[in-house]
Amino acid sequence: MDNKTIKNEKMKKLTLLLTASLIIATACNKIDTSQNVFDIISPVEVTSWDPEYAQTVIQKIYVEEFTGHTCTYCPDGARRLKAIMDEYPDVIATAIHCTDLAKPVTGDPNPFSNDYRTPMGIVICEDFKIAGIPKATINRMPVNDTEWGFGRTVWRSAIENMGRNNVRAGIELQCTVNEITQEIEANVAVTIIKDLPNPVQICLILQEDSVISGQLDGSSTNIVEDYVHNHMLRAGFNGNYGTKLTPNGMVAAEHKYLTSFKLSYKNSFPDSYIPVVIKNCSVVAYLIDRVTKEVIQVEYVHLQ
Repeated sequence: MDNKTIKNEKMKKLTLLLTASLIIATACNKIDTSQNVFDIISPVEVTSWDPEYAQTVIQKIYVEEFTGHTCTYCPDGARRLKAIMDEYPDVIATAIHCTDLAKPVTGDPNPFSNDYRTPMGIVICEDFKIAGIPKATINRMPVNDTEWGFGRTVWRSAIENMGRNNVRAGIELQCTVNEITQEIEANVAVTIIKDLPNPVQICLILQEDSVISGQLDGSSTNIVEDYVHNHMLRAGFNGNYGTKLTPNGMVAAEHKYLTSFKLSYKNSFPDSYIPVVIKNCSVVAYLIDRVTKEVIQVEYVHLQ
């Protein structure tokens, strides 16, 4: 056997070993969301990148808007955020209902009886030390050494000052809905454009627009019973902080990582009795740095 043949055989073994490792890693990722809500349905596939695609990628900004239906200033925050999003189409937002101001209020009839909190949203709210809503994280960059939540009066300036020239990754997202089984399948491809020094994870969520429900607006006496809640977090596809794309979370520049997830929305979700209107929903995928907590890139697609 000549040296070239020996080298080719070694490369084949290395490729098989890498593929096996990725499959094992995908299967063994610790999942922190109920298994009856989502499943990983394929291993991670690694391919060469497309340099032409990489040239088209723009840096997008992810805003997590922390809100609640008895928060009197939250509608003002929502209006400010909408104006920013209308001006900057590279901004993607998710509304996370949390804190005591999002708890359902007992009594009937009551415009605040619905519970729009989610287990995932509560964890994120607590981990990022959100208090005094409305607040927002912006690409999960810290405000200071102990805070991540920006007050609504500085959202615009923080978003405008967020760097957009250092594009390190691109996300492609395709989703299909099976209305018979009531499942969403999400195919995601992550292209790593530049070297990333820390482990990363990809996280997918389902959010919903046009949820009509009660909201205090401006004062404790101004009750808007038909308030329109948008980009509301409903569930995660693959855990509170997503899953790894490789066994150790490290990814390589100029490579593309493809995988798939599915989410069942049948009978709503285990922790919510609020029906999901799938035509009003979208899927958001974001890549996070597991050391700095930063959102490296984000993408979304509206369903149907």
